[in-house]
Amino acid sequence: MYVRKNLVKEKLSKGEIVTGMEIWLRDPRIIELLGHAGFDYVHIENEHVAHNWEEVENIIRTAELAGLTPLYRCEQCIDGQPPVNEIIKALSCGAQIIKVPHVDTPEAAKKIVNAAKYPPLGKRGVATCDRSAIEIHPNEPSMPLDMQKYIQEANEETMLFAIIESPEGLKNIDKILDVDGIDAVGFGHQDYAVAAGITSDSGEEKEKEREKIREAAQRKGKYMWWGTEQPEMIKELRKRGIQIFLLGVDVIYINRLFRNIIKEVKER
Repeated sequence: MYVRKNLVKEKLSKGEIVTGMEIWLRDPRIIELLGHAGFDYVHIENEHVAHNWEEVENIIRTAELAGLTPLYRCEQCIDGQPPVNEIIKALSCGAQIIKVPHVDTPEAAKKIVNAAKYPPLGKRGVATCDRSAIEIHPNEPSMPLDMQKYIQEANEETMLFAIIESPEGLKNIDKILDVDGIDAVGFGHQDYAVAAGITSDSGEEKEKEREKIREAAQRKGKYMWWGTEQPEMIKELRKRGIQIFLLGVDVIYINRLFRNIIKEVKER
């Protein structure tokens, strides 16, 4: 192959579940530990955290060495416009899954596909010497370059996830899922609460909206990812068709650990 196998996509196609952790810290050691623990993917956070491209590339390189599929969450869509140049750069660094926030319309979803996929599905430009390939091509005599095979493989191994975070996105969920190239959707509960004028980011109303997204994904034969810090929920969610799990955020776990340590010290 010219490009790396997307191990998350491979496991999903077999009906297996995949687990990941959202990473806000920049230390590659965190990614190594996730791989040692047995996670399937690392969620590289760039919507709410500032990274430079050298950091992103090194985190992705570490993920590859640790057996993790690198997922990159880019900045949000604004007025229906996704950050197309950022998407292209993340893929050039070696990201295999792109997660895009605030996808409200099928038109925005199509723009994401255009940026991330090579022709005929999209409009991404080719450079066979970036990190989306296993090695630089052409590279005689190891593997002659077949351009059509190269772009076909790259398109097949790149996954695109859309985050639904508004009533408009929920209204358009079926049309968004109909866009060829969108593989999965998820629910952004906090931004949805803001957009919908809801006081709390949790509760029955939020769960009803998330359930509508799950039902739509199941109806359209697409995946949905589910964020939870409760591993005991996975068995039940699996029965409801969920295969992709995001099991929390590194800084939240570390913050909780530090606070619990000090709490124990003070209570002694």
